[in-house]
Amino acid sequence: MISGSLRLHGWARKCACGTGVRSLRFSSLVKYALVDIDGVLLLGSEEIRGSSSAFAKLRDGVQGCRLVTNQSQLPRADMVTRLQAAGFTVDEREVFSALSAARSLIDQSKLRPLCLLSEEAQQEFKDVHKHDPNSVVVGTAPHQLDYENLTQAMRVLLADDSNKLIAVNKGRYFQRGDGLAMMAGPFVAALEFATGRSATVVGKPNAEFFHSAAADAAGTTPDGEVPLENCVMIGDDAMDDVQGAMDAGMQAILVRSGKYRPGDEHLCRTKPLAVVNDFAGALQFLKESNLLSRK
Repeated sequence: MISGSLRLHGWARKCACGTGVRSLRFSSLVKYALVDIDGVLLLGSEEIRGSSSAFAKLRDGVQGCRLVTNQSQLPRADMVTRLQAAGFTVDEREVFSALSAARSLIDQSKLRPLCLLSEEAQQEFKDVHKHDPNSVVVGTAPHQLDYENLTQAMRVLLADDSNKLIAVNKGRYFQRGDGLAMMAGPFVAALEFATGRSATVVGKPNAEFFHSAAADAAGTTPDGEVPLENCVMIGDDAMDDVQGAMDAGMQAILVRSGKYRPGDEHLCRTKPLAVVNDFAGALQFLKESNLLSRK
């Protein structure tokens, strides 16, 4: 099973590593790393400076590493293509996505979904029965989340009390090349308000998502033994990435790139392991603090 909740040892301390780091607490060595993609490694289709080489070094410094994403517009294969085009050496098995988690839930529960997803993302559900839907799956889908489609989704949910609302993510916004853009969260909230239902969120900050990603990084099953105190999440979203990971029993580092806004670290109920300028700074902090387990 996923092993125990995070325990803090020693005293909090400050550490300046030359990258805008604020070290806020210490814990165990990092054996497994989870890394967000958009806003941490990529901005749009472009690499955030230094992140590809830093990712390769992090992967070499831990026992297991996964790229975890709430991205719901693209299937995993397309995410890998984006990363490779930006200079990352990565394959599909290293990407753990909320979209795949949604597909797993649909299969396990034998649901017939109405999918409010982008055309590309719907490829993940192409062989799923959708006639007479008894569930609604919502992701970030700029061309699908209009009034008529949301009305249809509301009707599906109100048709039977057992019909389910599934959110691939419930994020507020993400950093696009031209500025901030809305994620699925505001549209999920509209359906919750209209129907009185609560959505099942399968991506971050769901603890099961983090636990499954950690198990995948460790090469075990979701009910296998994974020391959560030896896992770190690196992300740009103070709540979904950082607080979500800490609530799941892991350590977390917040980067000041992507969607980060000044003061976001104060949104966290628990202080993260560190707040750094970018992903390269996260790697530098882990190395200079001797927190990498090596292989």
